[in-house]
Formats: sequence, structure tokens, C-alpha cells
Amino acid sequence: MGRYGARWEGVLGSFLEVQLLAPPWRARRAFGAVLREVRRLEGVFSRHRESELTRLVRQGGGRPSPEMREVLALALHLQEATGGAFHPAPAHGGEAFRFVGEEVEVLAPLDLDGLAKGYIADKGAEAALKAGARAALVNLGGDLARRGPGRAEVLVEAPTGPDNAPPVHRFLLEEGGVATSGVRHKGPHLLDPRTGRPALGLQATVLAPSALLADGLAKALFVLKEEAFPVLRAFRAQGLLLTPQGPVAGP
Repeated sequence: MGRYGARWEGVLGSFLEVQLLAPPWRARRAFGAVLREVRRLEGVFSRHRESELTRLVRQGGGRPSPEMREVLALALHLQEATGGAFHPAPAHGGEAFRFVGEEVEVLAPLDLDGLAKGYIADKGAEAALKAGARAALVNLGGDLARRGPGRAEVLVEAPTGPDNAPPVHRFLLEEGGVATSGVRHKGPHLLDPRTGRPALGLQATVLAPSALLADGLAKALFVLKEEAFPVLRAFRAQGLLLTPQGPVAGP
């Protein structure tokens, strides 16, 4: 049993980093399984090339794949739970889609980036275990998913300052996911879907039972600030909000 790592650039417009605990004869197979699963799901959720998502938006709906239905169902649940602070079409507001039997009717240009990266990281980690790894940590553009025994230390970087600045917080991640929304890499870019205006803040990080959940809840925490803590509690998640006055952890 050994520890192995690999990194690929240009995956979903970002990077894919995988760390495995695996027998040496299974590590290569597990790396390949992760990359294949990530590429497959890129064909479902990408907004930047032809995908199931772009076809649904262009056609105004259709019959979603099981993967798309799962993510859309959570998007609807989070939209309701956060009072619209999370939204699957943040620039649009209002009703973005509705389920009609086995199909989905799309009413606005969907933007599932706030969930899809976390979901794909989860599925990548699961693919590694199915291919023979004992434990896997998948980092897809900063969204982390971990599966298997043991735990990993996750360092939360400061929203501003030099790249070599000391971390502002440490999470111990067992099985689940961690995601961060903030201004460090993209500057102010998150909208408050309820107003259509930029959401003010520095950074929000969430540890949750899955990277899918962490991804969506990090957006909600950034928008709602401390008001999001009851929502995080309902989803068995923890949050760290970085403000000009200092860090606020909860719930």
C-alpha cells in the first residue's frame, strides 16, 4: 500500500489533482478511472462546450440523465432552503426550471457551476475506490472530495495577500467535501440572486458530507453570511466565513 499523486491541467477550465492510497498495481488504474469519470461528467455539465446542459438550455428542456436530475433536484432544494441565496441561474432569478414528469422544462440559462464541480469531484473519488484505491482525495479546481478510511488536513488560504501566506484555518476531512467561494482568484464575481447585484464579502468555506453540498452551501454562505448557519446545520455542514473583522465559524 502506497501514497500516489497526479495532476492534470485544463480540466473543466481548471485543474484536477488526485491523491490516492492504493496498492501500487492498482494506482494507475485508479488514476485512469478518475480522469475518465471526470471527462464523462464534463460532457454532462459543461457550459463551455457542447454538453447535456447546453442542449437542455438550447432546447428549453428534455429528459435529463440521472446525473443531471440529481444535481437539478439538489439545486431546487438549496434554492428553497436558502430563500433564493443559492440559485441555478443566478443572473436570472425567479424560476429557472421545473420538473414535468420524467422531463425538465428549462426557463432560464442554467449555470450549474455552483454545484457541478463538487458533484464531479465526488464521483471522481468514488471511481477511484471502485478501481481499487483504498482512499482518494480529489481536488477539482479547489473543490475537494474525499472517500475511504483516514482523513486529510485541508488548509484554508487567506482571501487576500501573498500566495505563501500562512493558512487562516485547518479542516480535518474524513469522508465528504470542502468548497470555497471568494474573491482571491476571480475577484468580486458572485451575484446575490435575490437582487441581481454583486454579493459583498471576502470568502466562505464549507465542509459538508459531500463536495456537491459543500459547493452549493459555500455560495449561500458567501451571500447570506451568518444567516446561513441554520441552513448549514440542517445539512450537517460546517462553515468558515472570513470578514474584514476576522473569521466567523459556525454553526
